[in-house]
Amino acid sequence: MNKGTLTEGTIWKKILIFALPLMASQFLQQFYNTIDAIVVGNYVSNQALAAVGITGPIVNMIVAFFAGVSTGASVIISQYTGAEDHTGVSDAVHTSMSLAILLGVLLSFVGYFVSPGILKLMKTPEDMMQDAASYLRVYFIGLVGLTIYNIGAAILNASGDSKRPLYFLIVSTIFHTAVVYVLVAVFDMGIVGAALATTASQVLSSILVVVSLMRSDGFTHLNLRALRIDKYIVKRITSIGIPAALQQSIVSISNIVVTSYINALETITIAGYSVAQKADGFLMIPTFGLGLSTTTFVGQNLGAKQVQRARKGVSTAIILNLSITAVLSVFSAIFIYPLLGIFTSDQEVILAGYDFLMIYSVTRVLLTLTNILPGALRGSGDVKVATWACIGSFVVLRQIYLAIVTKYVYSTISIMLCYPITWAIAGIIIIFHYRRSDWSGYEPKVSELST
Repeated sequence: MNKGTLTEGTIWKKILIFALPLMASQFLQQFYNTIDAIVVGNYVSNQALAAVGITGPIVNMIVAFFAGVSTGASVIISQYTGAEDHTGVSDAVHTSMSLAILLGVLLSFVGYFVSPGILKLMKTPEDMMQDAASYLRVYFIGLVGLTIYNIGAAILNASGDSKRPLYFLIVSTIFHTAVVYVLVAVFDMGIVGAALATTASQVLSSILVVVSLMRSDGFTHLNLRALRIDKYIVKRITSIGIPAALQQSIVSISNIVVTSYINALETITIAGYSVAQKADGFLMIPTFGLGLSTTTFVGQNLGAKQVQRARKGVSTAIILNLSITAVLSVFSAIFIYPLLGIFTSDQEVILAGYDFLMIYSVTRVLLTLTNILPGALRGSGDVKVATWACIGSFVVLRQIYLAIVTKYVYSTISIMLCYPITWAIAGIIIIFHYRRSDWSGYEPKVSELST
């Protein structure tokens, strides 16, 4: 049995130990844009800080989309791993990496040219437009590095190895921190320097993960000459990955719309929103990490036909997440000012971010329902209901709420309340669907080549 298997051993230990490197990896991935914001906020201007903040939802949308696509690869590989279908694992590895390269190149090209248009749709203030557009365009140039790394990390995670992706991110994050400081603080390259540092770091992490897979002696070994598109594998990956990608990216698009409402306020408020989002992004990492861990745990155990263990794993992940989130929520509510002070020394910006972060702190626990349970359902290959519940709540209902409420009360609090309200609605729908889901007849699908 693969040493990274999640099909045996103490459940809570397996989930937590597997999730910890994932959490650390997400922390480091968020650190890229956050370091950019910290350096720009301290060495350039509040206007530049706000410009980086405006690009945040777009960057998150891109990352979320590829996280969704990589989820498809991760689920398929974890199911093949649990079923010990070695041919299926190899086919999925090479097809997944081919998709990563093709999608990365395509979206890099498209994103470079549509960046200004997206920013205009977000009602970006004219005095921030040039900086924000420059940052986004440089970011898009290196997008293929992001896609390759995410797929490579998904391959390793699905096989039970969540440590090597973390090591690669540690190296690239140290590299990024040094480069962004030099380019912005020493060479005074401003927001473009920050974007260049991020792009270079993403390319470095992608090289590290590819080299690691090429040197692997296991079934996840990557042979660049064997890269191909297997139609059967593509169908399986996209049937799970595309709905997950659409769910995540459309939710991010909804957040872009929310940002457009914030952008109608003054620069200080926009900057406050930016730093609050950065701080909260780190505090939500345990929820996202446990959600990814649950996906792999369920996928492997269903692949091994251990349905009861898969169910127990979901319950365990929920308890773990509720406990950790409760502690972090209390922590963030008590230490709001020091947390915001990490990103800027401007007291006006810190005060502007207070309301944003307080609302996140009080209601963050609701994200358990919209991350752990959808993660479990994705592990079983069931993605439709959770996807549409999140799209309907986070996109449609959220925009209806904003359109109505802001006509009467246009404030930071009235805008931010759209988050907990729609989290709760989506969570209720997903709970009902999960309780009705039947995994008893689940049969792992093996590749056509191995049958």
